[in-house]
Amino acid sequence: MEDKVYTLLDLAEEFGKDKQFIRRRISRLKLRAINKDSREHINEPLEYDHQAFLKLSEELGVSKFKKDKANEARDDTRSDTHETRNDTRKLSDDINKDKVIEVLERELEHSKDKLRKSEEEKETLMRLLDQQQRLSLQANQKIEILESKDQEIKEEIKDGEKKKWWQIFKKV
Repeated sequence: MEDKVYTLLDLAEEFGKDKQFIRRRISRLKLRAINKDSREHINEPLEYDHQAFLKLSEELGVSKFKKDKANEARDDTRSDTHETRNDTRKLSDDINKDKVIEVLERELEHSKDKLRKSEEEKETLMRLLDQQQRLSLQANQKIEILESKDQEIKEEIKDGEKKKWWQIFKKV
C-alpha cells in the first residue's frame, strides 16, 4: 500500500470531497506532487504518494488505517469531533467564500460597465477624429482651389497690364 499513487481525483473520491477542496488542502499543507517536474505535458494529472494521502487523512480527520480496537473507538470520537469542527469551519469558509464571490461579481460587473463606457467613448472619439480629418481635408482642398484661382487672377492681371503697356509702346 506504501507504493500507491493518488491523483487529485482519486483523493477527492477517497475522502468524499470535491477536487477544489482537496486542491486547497494540498496547497495549505504544502504537499508536493511526486511528478510535478517530470510531467511531459502540463495537462497530465499531478500524482501524490501515500505520505501525502496520510497527511491529508490526518488533516481531514479521516480514519482509514489499521488500529488496535481499543484506540479505534477513541480515535473515532476524536475523528467525529474533528470532522464536526472541519464541517463547521468549512461551512464558515463557504459562507465567507460566498460573500467574497458576491463582492467579486459586483466588482466584475462594475469593471464590465467601465469597459463598456470606455468602448463607447473610444468609438465616439474615433468618429469625431474621422470627422475632423474629413473637415481638414475639405478645408485644405478649398484652400488649394482658392490659391489656384488667386494665382489665375494674378496672372490675368499681369497679362492685362502687359497688354496695356505693350499697346502704349506700340502706339508711340
